[in-house]
Amino acid sequence: MFERTLEYIGLQYTKFIFRKEKDVQQEMTNFISRSRTALIILPVDYDDALAAGAAFKALKKKFEHLEITILTEGIRATPLSEFPKSKVVRINQSHLNKFFLPRQKFLQRILENNYDITIDLNLDFILYAAYISRATGARIRIGFSHGAADTFYNFQFNVDRNKPVKSIYDQIVQYFKMF
Repeated sequence: MFERTLEYIGLQYTKFIFRKEKDVQQEMTNFISRSRTALIILPVDYDDALAAGAAFKALKKKFEHLEITILTEGIRATPLSEFPKSKVVRINQSHLNKFFLPRQKFLQRILENNYDITIDLNLDFILYAAYISRATGARIRIGFSHGAADTFYNFQFNVDRNKPVKSIYDQIVQYFKMF
């Protein structure tokens, strides 16, 4: 009943926390090949996660030099775990506080590594995923456009939501192949 209100409070709190952190201009050419570590946040919806995983398998060769941490919900397998040098971290409701933000202990587990790039593959805005992406301090933080996305991502995809999910992720993979 109060979920939207609590999530709104969590969003405002997050904006307050990150208000002084300003992004510096980043050169986007070859940003993948210059990176050593990446955090990929899979979509909350399992079917979307499968579509994203299937599309991103095409980048296996391009990502082979990266140490990848994959953040996913649930206990089902993810196609991206086949990437070399990858590890999977699972998140569930017990890892979130009442404001839909990650609990400190879970966040510390994610922040054990430094990340050069984060990629949030949730088409809809998911507060905990956006928060984690920003909290990593990654140079490049990629997500999808949303009213609150500017606080969290310094690179955003604006996609046609009327397209099938698979074609959206395929289009993004084609973009990543350029870098």
